Parts: sequence; C-alpha cells; structure tokens
Amino acid sequence: MAATEATASDAPQIAGHSQPTRQDQGLAAIGGNVGAVWRAWWTWTPSNGTFNLQLPWNVIGIDSTVVITASEIYSNGNRFVGGAAFQVSSIAPGNGIVTFKINIGWGSPLPMRTDVLVFN
Repeated sequence: MAATEATASDAPQIAGHSQPTRQDQGLAAIGGNVGAVWRAWWTWTPSNGTFNLQLPWNVIGIDSTVVITASEIYSNGNRFVGGAAFQVSSIAPGNGIVTFKINIGWGSPLPMRTDVLVFN
C-alpha cells in the first residue's frame, strides 16, 4: 500500500516556538569541524498524515547539518510518548530554511512539537 500525502489545507501550521538564536549573536566556537550549534523548538496545530513542512531560520545554510525530532504534546506543550508514530524524514536544509517530511501515524489529528538542532 502506498503512503498518501494529505492535502495542504490539512497540513500542520506553526502554533508557537522558542526564541531561535540569530546567527549574529556571536556564539562561541564548538571545535573540531563544527563551528556552532543552535537549538530551537516549534509547536504545531493538530494534524495527521504525511506532509512536507518548512521551518525558516537564518542560522540554516545549504551545508548545515539539521537534526529534527517530533513528538506528541499535551495541551500544555509538554512532550510525551503516546500510541501514535511520529516519523521525520527527508531533511533538506537550504539557505535560511529547512524542509522535511513528517508522518503522524494516527487516525485523528494530534498536536506535535518539533525540536531542531543545527550544526554548522
């Protein structure tokens, strides 16, 4: 059975976020081949199915390494492990944006939080 993509009108929308670090904040160098690491999170409106989503963030570049995790959240925003599978795949950083695929494997819409790490 092939996976079907839900319609754009059903796609999760950003509902809230932490204060992402700006590239000009001058964070200390990490070392090795990593010059800087940034972390932020976003909450999303309830949804289910498979979607291509995007997050704009000026610290992301075409050569960034971006790690995204997703989890279900309570109404207060706290993460938990429920019965639904949240799968993130196909992460593609660009200049100032990251595009990724999310699959929320549940029969009804669920709210989620994505946590994002950017390595430059």
